[in-house]
Amino acid sequence: MKTLRNGILIAYFALCILFSSALRASAEDSLERQFRILFISSYGFSNAAVPDQLEGFEKGIEGVNVDISYEFMDADKYYGSLDLQNFDKFVKYKIYSVRAYDLIVVADDSALRYAINNREELFDDVPLVFMGVNNMTEAITASAMKNATGIAESLDFESNYALMKQLFPTRDHLNVIVDSSVAGQGDYVEFMKFSEKHPEINSTVINTSYYTADGIKEVLEGLGTDDIMLFLDFSIDGEKNAYSLKHASDFLSTYAPDIPIFRLTSTDVGYGVFGGISYSYYDAGRIAGDVSKRILLGEEADSIPLLSSSVSTPYFDQECMDKFGIVYSQLPKGSVVINEHENFAKFYRENTLISNLGIIILILLVAIIALLNATNSKRKKIIRTDFLTQMPNRKKLMEDINQAIASVTPYGLIMLDIDHFKSINDTYGHGVGDEIIVGVGEKLKEMSGKDVTFARLGGDEFCGMFTSTAPDAGKKICEDIITKTKNPFKTSVGELSITVSIGCATYPADTNDPNKLMECADSALYATKENGRNGYTLFNCINKS
Repeated sequence: MKTLRNGILIAYFALCILFSSALRASAEDSLERQFRILFISSYGFSNAAVPDQLEGFEKGIEGVNVDISYEFMDADKYYGSLDLQNFDKFVKYKIYSVRAYDLIVVADDSALRYAINNREELFDDVPLVFMGVNNMTEAITASAMKNATGIAESLDFESNYALMKQLFPTRDHLNVIVDSSVAGQGDYVEFMKFSEKHPEINSTVINTSYYTADGIKEVLEGLGTDDIMLFLDFSIDGEKNAYSLKHASDFLSTYAPDIPIFRLTSTDVGYGVFGGISYSYYDAGRIAGDVSKRILLGEEADSIPLLSSSVSTPYFDQECMDKFGIVYSQLPKGSVVINEHENFAKFYRENTLISNLGIIILILLVAIIALLNATNSKRKKIIRTDFLTQMPNRKKLMEDINQAIASVTPYGLIMLDIDHFKSINDTYGHGVGDEIIVGVGEKLKEMSGKDVTFARLGGDEFCGMFTSTAPDAGKKICEDIITKTKNPFKTSVGELSITVSIGCATYPADTNDPNKLMECADSALYATKENGRNGYTLFNCINKS
């Protein structure tokens, strides 16, 4: 039975060792191996949102060794059936040409739809992370898939609607600009959900995909003083003309110059767009990058819930603010104003920045002063430290003695020489002599504390100063020195044994003149040498002997 129990214990410990080794190896592999990511974007770099998304994603995934393959659908320009077929062939060619990917990341609605439609064939069971999906229903459906999660593009309709009413209370007719792109229809669905909660909203949806360019101009030119505009999407018109965000912004502001244009994403605020509480593509990309990192490092995608909270920053354009008589104090806290005027209001608002700058300057000055003090203290320490032993030197000892004399503090001195030190130098050389000096210094430094400090005076001479008022304090220190130095010292020529001669005197017990205490200690030292060395003499015992 005992043998069986021992066998079970051995097996248990072996399994524990193997398991811990496996976990450690797994963790190291996660940090060192390179992961392959296929990143499919619905658009291309001509879309202003894409650079922000990619920059944010790469920031979020920092710290993991990844090889990212970027593919761009350019769905705002090429989203016909033939376009999709050609894109599909190209992606399949790449996927079949390389080893399997560790993660699929898709940005915006078109890329998500492509991934869903082709997932089983192209990357079945590969974790999927999506971002920038306008249609919340599709985002929820996608996150319910096996091994998939992501970030929905949650536009803050509520806050922007409240801001419209606050800034432009007389403009009660909302014109919503959308198109028939996948993203546009996703935004349209989310707006309709929002408007159902607010039956008081008087709105008109203008789908640019149903109008010619001239038709859009006519609609815009017909807007009046009670109108306000919510610019969601305008990437194409009914004649299949493509519009960049900048082009679309210029178009809307040119033909509706007196209409405030609100934008719910951070791209292309300006160009005639008033602004709004804007969705941040950079922050969404950063969050998606962080989620991707967690998955690559072992977290299950299914355990990460869909993230749909609004990621936004208020952005506004100064020129549009001036046009409509809006000042900074009317904007939400933390607003960013593009091309803001350099005026007193801005200066007053940025006093915190100036204060912070003042604090930084003050900190720098304090740091410089501290550095100078540290440098000065280091310099003072160097000139008060023996180079060979790194003990206090004669200068430091004399300063301590003078301080004790000035404060009329009782103190004692111990003078110490290494016996026959010249013979050590003559026999073994000055290098070995220095080793002995360092060795003795180390022993004395070990004894140093609150009540006693030792210094090297030069050559083989050392001195200790103590402030203990105990009657036998000097005697005990001398005995401790003899004990500490009786063992052989290790040198480059082997172990060498030495002896020391010590003399001790105290003030005021041995002399009423504190300035003569070192002479008394020296006299006691000479008495030790005259008595055969290798010992100590207390000054008050000289005459007695």
